Order: sequence, then C-alpha cells, then structure tokens
Amino acid sequence: MSNLRALSERTDSFDRSEFAPKKQSETAIRPNGIGGRSRRRAGFTLVEMMAVMMIVALISALVVTWTFGSGRPTVKAIALEAAALLRRERLGAMLSGHPRHVALDVSARVLIGESGGKVAVPQDVSLDLLAAEGSNGALRAVARFEPDGAASGAVLAFAKERARYEVRVDWFDGRVSIDAP
Repeated sequence: MSNLRALSERTDSFDRSEFAPKKQSETAIRPNGIGGRSRRRAGFTLVEMMAVMMIVALISALVVTWTFGSGRPTVKAIALEAAALLRRERLGAMLSGHPRHVALDVSARVLIGESGGKVAVPQDVSLDLLAAEGSNGALRAVARFEPDGAASGAVLAFAKERARYEVRVDWFDGRVSIDAP
C-alpha cells in the first residue's frame, strides 16, 4: 500500500507543462542532443565558397588584362587602323585616277589621309617610319599611291612594351600588309 501511495504522490507532482505546445522561439534554440550544439552549424556552404572563388577569379582576370603587359591589343588596333587608312587611300587613287598621299603629322602624332581619314598614335606607342617620300613642314610623307595601284613604298613600325607590328606598303603593287615580327 505504501507503494501505491508513493505512486499517486508522483503523478500529482507531474508537471504537464513539458507536453504543452511550445512557442516558436523555444523550438528554434532546442539542442539536437549531440554535444549540446544547435542544428544549424556556423560556417560556409560549398556553394557559397564556390561563388566567392568565382568572383575572385573574375576580378583577378580583369586586373591582369588591364595592367602592364596589355600593350599588344593596343598596338594591334593601331596597326589595323593604319593599314585600313592606307588601303582606303590606295583604292581612292585607283578609283579617282589621281594620286593620293598619306602623311604623318609629327607634332600631333596623327596619320592623315588625303580623303580626310585620320589615325591617332598614342604617346605611349613608339612609331618608326621608313619612307621614300620627303617632308613638308610639320607633315612627313608616308606613302604616295598611283592610279595604277603602285605606291612609293613605306614601312610603319608600331611598338609598345614587347609588342611590335609593322605595316608595310609594297612599292611595286601598292599592297598593304601587316607583320608581327
């Protein structure tokens, strides 16, 4: 009988609040039973780490292309523009039946075609000119194109850092070519 009395005393002192519905804030902090840690662990996921690594790689690729050593695209673009100007003047001479000239304004560092086309050469790009024509004041003659397609011949060398391009005008047939020695 004494056992029965002890059992009834235990059930009367039973706290029913343990089984009552818990509030949202109480369930979020509940330990998972392993070392008392919460279910959400601190740190970064693999996806977050990969995203950060991709962003760092993109930024470093942009920095590398925008720093020193990127002279080749600049020089190539100038050489292509100069070759296009020379080719336009050659074609203009052949179509009009009159000779056309291309000159270099030494003080302004600009190639000027007789048709009005211009190619500016930046200060950080070196320009070497080998031409048979003479100079006329501030203008230095680069090439003269004849109506039959022939030319006076010239070599324009553009260089920056380790990049170098040469634009050549053949004296015999007036052909304009670009070489990267």
